[in-house]
This record gives sequence, structure tokens and C-alpha cells, in this order.
Amino acid sequence: SGGAFSESPEYDQNIKPWPFDPEAAKKLLDEAGWVDTDSDGIRDKDGAPFKFEFLIPSGSREIEQMATVYKEELQRAGIDMTIRMLEWATFIEDLTKRKFDAVTLRWAIPVDQDPYQVWHSSQTEKGSNYPGFKNEEVDRILEQARLEFDRDKRNAMYRQWHAILHEEQPYTFLFNL
Repeated sequence: SGGAFSESPEYDQNIKPWPFDPEAAKKLLDEAGWVDTDSDGIRDKDGAPFKFEFLIPSGSREIEQMATVYKEELQRAGIDMTIRMLEWATFIEDLTKRKFDAVTLRWAIPVDQDPYQVWHSSQTEKGSNYPGFKNEEVDRILEQARLEFDRDKRNAMYRQWHAILHEEQPYTFLFNL
């Protein structure tokens, strides 16, 4: 069986996506101390404005549109996001060198997946763990899952991993096909 990760036995169907709730997000930012102290429309904390650069590859109209919508929504929340569009080879170079604040990626996951390369902390510098996500429990789960031959036990481990990713949010998953 193929299809999206959300259709796989590793996916925990009980985990519901976080809702799109701009007002709740603004409240959380306020509670975390990110407020617009100088009335310039950008939240700040300890004198630092909440701004970042979003790296995207050029040539995809869908990604450019998504980035533009994202920028507009963040601006409504008082966050300044700059879109940096690069041609593919330069995009990959900056991605590999971890020269970005935020980035958009697409992943193709095989039927019998092994998420180690993308999520294990040992892969933060040379692997595909581009955001530098580190979590000891995730490392333990991924290491044990590689050694587990019983598919049901391995799927249970991956559902634990899924729950941690949902809570920690190292990625903001937008959709899957």
C-alpha cells in the first residue's frame, strides 16, 4: 500500500492537527512576551523585533503563493517574514549548509519508511534533519524501531514518535498527498 503518511499504519489517527486560530496564536505570543512595544506593527521582545527569513526554491508558483499567504498571515499577527527565493542549486546549497531561518520542503516517504535520517539528532549536521531537531526520546524510539521486526510493535513506536513531533512542532506540516 502506498499513499500519504496519514494513511499509513504508523500514523496515529487520534492526533488531530492544530487548528488555525490566529487569535489564540496572538494570545500565546503576548503571554510569551512578544508584544509591539514601539507601535511599529512588529512584535518585539527584549528589544529584538520578531522577524525572520523564509527560504523557498524558485520556479514553483504554488510555493510562492503559499509563502505570500504565510507572510500576510504573519504580518497580521505582528511578525515580519521576508521571503528569499533561490534557484534550486543555491537553495540546496543553503539548505545543506543550514543557512536559513525557516525553509519549506517537500518529502516523499517510501511505503516502508525509516525516518531516522530526517529526525534523529545525529543527522543535524550532515543528514536531512535540517531544522536541527534534537529529542532524546525520539532518538531512542528511532533507534529501537530500526531493530524491531514485529511490524505492529514498530508501528506503535512510530505512533509515539508522531505524538512527540505533534507536540514539539519542529516542522509545520501543511498538507500531504
